[in-house]
Amino acid sequence: MALTATGIGSGLDISNIVSVLVAAEKNPKEALFTQQETKINAKVSAIGTLKSSLSTFQDASKKLQSGELLNLRTVTTGDSAFFNAKADRYAQPGSYDIKVEQLAQSQKLAGANVADPLQGVGQGSLDFSINGDSFSVAIESTDSLSAIATKINSSSDNAGVTATIIKSDAGSRLVFTAKSPGTDNQITMTATDSSGTGLSDMFNGASLEILQEAKNSIIYVDGQKLTSQNNTIDDAITGVTLSLTKADVGSTSALTIAQDTDTVKSNIESFVSAYNALLTSMDKLSSFDVDKKTASALQGDSIIRSLESQLRKTVSERVSVDGIESALYELGISTDSSGKLSIDDTKLSEAVTNNMSLVEGIFSTSDTGLAYQFDDLVKSYTKSGGVIDSRNNSYTSATSRITDQREAFTLKMEKLEARLLKQFNAMDLIVAQLNTQSSSLTNSLASLPGVVRE
Repeated sequence: MALTATGIGSGLDISNIVSVLVAAEKNPKEALFTQQETKINAKVSAIGTLKSSLSTFQDASKKLQSGELLNLRTVTTGDSAFFNAKADRYAQPGSYDIKVEQLAQSQKLAGANVADPLQGVGQGSLDFSINGDSFSVAIESTDSLSAIATKINSSSDNAGVTATIIKSDAGSRLVFTAKSPGTDNQITMTATDSSGTGLSDMFNGASLEILQEAKNSIIYVDGQKLTSQNNTIDDAITGVTLSLTKADVGSTSALTIAQDTDTVKSNIESFVSAYNALLTSMDKLSSFDVDKKTASALQGDSIIRSLESQLRKTVSERVSVDGIESALYELGISTDSSGKLSIDDTKLSEAVTNNMSLVEGIFSTSDTGLAYQFDDLVKSYTKSGGVIDSRNNSYTSATSRITDQREAFTLKMEKLEARLLKQFNAMDLIVAQLNTQSSSLTNSLASLPGVVRE
């Protein structure tokens, strides 16, 4: 006699019994897996936060790594419409009177006008020479003005000529402009015909008109005349680049160069703030809450201990500046009892204003400067294959192992459930058979002679 549903023979809720037994076996292990995954995820998140804090600190330290960014200058030109200026670290503070007599300009040549720009001009070649370089363009009889301009502009050995088409009441004509200004870049052009005289008639002799003369720029710095091939002048004043915009020899503009102490000081203050923020982040990631009795994700982790030790060691490093061992405290930057940095504003201002060589030496001396040392330290943690990358790989491996264990355990629980169901169903079948036999025996006994029924 086969059973069509579990528990019919015994009257037991076999499905619920099996479910409870399997859950008793499965739930503690599942909870352990979840706990392990949660712990790893928290560590991954914490490592990500640490990497972000390191990157922020690295950005701040890089601003002190370059002498260009550390030893800055402010440039003032008043309301001058005649030039713009910028100064690098080599510019000496001072004031200069600037006059712009003439702007540099490029030469422009134009061929003869034609009524129909779509018609061919002639057959042969156009030869150009500019500033010692030459190139030639072959012209076909069917080439329009546009086709000729395209050939010139796209020539692989074009030495510095741009061809355009200008239309006026007189017709259309090709205009050739030197790409660079100045008298050194004057265009020499020759048209050679291989058939007819079309090219020569358009571009040779009186047919070639000078629309704009090549000119050099002329300026006066404190009364001293300087002629240049272009409008960007970087050799008039050491460390200063002048970009000329307008000329009027009768107007004088004042150029003032000064040490940009405010920006330099701000960069140093940002470095100190970023360093302290990094320590705060590390402390939060590795702390233990005594009241709640809870530990942060990286509490007691070697990565925090090692990084903190290296940061404190680097902060206390001495750097050779002009042969003299120097350190941060000489700039008014010191370490407090918690390991964080504090600034003596008066001392820092004094150093930035009067001793930039010391500031630059401590931070941006190549390789040994503190900004370089901090950058190298951060890179050892954040680079591909670095400390953080290796740690994340270990977390990934651990997560993968837990996933494999969870899958294996799930399969084990499925087999346990199947085995228990089989055993209980077998028991249920036996009970059903025994019940059937008991009922049959009772009926047989009841039908024996002498049996008295009440």
